[in-house]
Amino acid sequence: MSRRTLPAIALIVLVTAVAYARTFDNWFAWDDGYIVLDNPAIQDLANIPNLFVKPWAAGTTNDLGARQNAPYFRPLALASMALDWAIAGPDPVVFHATNLLLHLASALFFWGWLRRLLGRGKDDPGPAGDRGPLLALIGALLWAVHPVHSEAVDVVTYRTTLLSGLAMFASLRLLTPAARLDRFGTTETTAAAIAAGAACFAAGLLAKETTLILPALLIIFDTILGRMSWRRVATVYVPLVAVAAAWWVVRSGITGANIYTWFDGLTAWQTTLMVPRIFFLYVRLALLPWPLCPFYDWNVLGAPESVLEPDIFVGALLMLTMAAAIPLLARRVPLAAFGLAWAFTALLPVSHLMPFFDAAGDRFLYVPLAGWIIAILGIAAALPATPVLRGIGLFLPMVAIVSFGIVTTIRTGDWHDSETVLKASIRDFPESVSAHLGLGRLYLESHRSVEAIPELRAAALGAPSLAIAVALLAVAEGRSGDIAEARRTLRDAPMPEHGLPSAVEIARSELGQAGEFELMRRMGL
Repeated sequence: MSRRTLPAIALIVLVTAVAYARTFDNWFAWDDGYIVLDNPAIQDLANIPNLFVKPWAAGTTNDLGARQNAPYFRPLALASMALDWAIAGPDPVVFHATNLLLHLASALFFWGWLRRLLGRGKDDPGPAGDRGPLLALIGALLWAVHPVHSEAVDVVTYRTTLLSGLAMFASLRLLTPAARLDRFGTTETTAAAIAAGAACFAAGLLAKETTLILPALLIIFDTILGRMSWRRVATVYVPLVAVAAAWWVVRSGITGANIYTWFDGLTAWQTTLMVPRIFFLYVRLALLPWPLCPFYDWNVLGAPESVLEPDIFVGALLMLTMAAAIPLLARRVPLAAFGLAWAFTALLPVSHLMPFFDAAGDRFLYVPLAGWIIAILGIAAALPATPVLRGIGLFLPMVAIVSFGIVTTIRTGDWHDSETVLKASIRDFPESVSAHLGLGRLYLESHRSVEAIPELRAAALGAPSLAIAVALLAVAEGRSGDIAEARRTLRDAPMPEHGLPSAVEIARSELGQAGEFELMRRMGL
């Protein structure tokens, strides 16, 4: 850090803090209920060692939450939450402050890494010449206030994403040689930097599994920018591979199987078509990050029917175009080629090439977005520095940064609590069954049965075969006093799929667990 860098650091911190200022007014939302509030495992510092020998969410009192998170091993995130709890108990301000600090640290490491890629100016020229520091600042600001990050920053549970991103940017900053041409093909990385980079990589793996792509990103960087050497392989890559292997062995002995498959009921062809559909969604979110959604369910995305569906077709075209552009740009604009390759690689773990539970998520763009920003900066660095281009190059990013900051502020308000974000989701995605079902269940849990009825009815109409929506609707109707309608709802409920509980069974279980045996009798359960 020097006097010349202090203004840039101060600006990144200030702009990011202003964009996320409303996070300090927020409560716990979404999965925070069972990961934080209903998780005795994080409420005692003495239990921290146990967090490193159990799956993510294993200590929660929510049985379903524990079972659906059995495939994940993220003890570092839980340990950080235990520290927050030790400081102030269930005070959300402390948890949100930690999330924001982690995001700020990621933004600063990303900025420092961009300075290495683009050059630090006249004393250390890179591809951008004396424009390197300015382009690095613009890139860091665009990334820091981009609205897709609001999900990871504003939801305590998604600290996993923040820690993983921070670890990756820190590792890249430590393990990347400077931009000066006379250092190409060599490694100026010291033993201390290599050890620190490997330690950051290990920490990221203990926060979220997607950190595993870090060595691949480094390989792409060294290959495209001509910095690969046998010495670098031995001193940098061998330690990273050793860390990854050790983590994999430990993780394999701790995690369990996934109980969900998001592609249930889809053909292999439909599953394949979801890849370009989700890729298009991510490109759209990167360019036009509104509206945003906490859960992109089937009613929001839609089950694929044909490759000619607009978003699938355009998504496939974008994938092919970007794949073709990487080798074409590699010789003339290597930084742009690296950025595109970065985005592709970072999206692989969340592109459903290997199916997992979540269809898509704003938080999944936390690291991939950096690739697109690097590509744009690489192109900007290659353009001639004419007065007109300089003016455009300052005006457009300023508009984007201000616009993104405003949207991030609004979205942070949407994440005030689970009710506000579900209402925002219904506002922006009225067809989302998950949003209606989630809000209806929340109303039921808050003893607001009358308010729950229209939400659960919308969920039942949107997904007639969803037994839980029909069951909860009947429960809400019964609790509101309309016994006849509750009985009619259960009588007209569709038959469940083989092996799954019926609406009657779910309603009986819901009321039985609440001890409402008289209501069960009146409803004929």
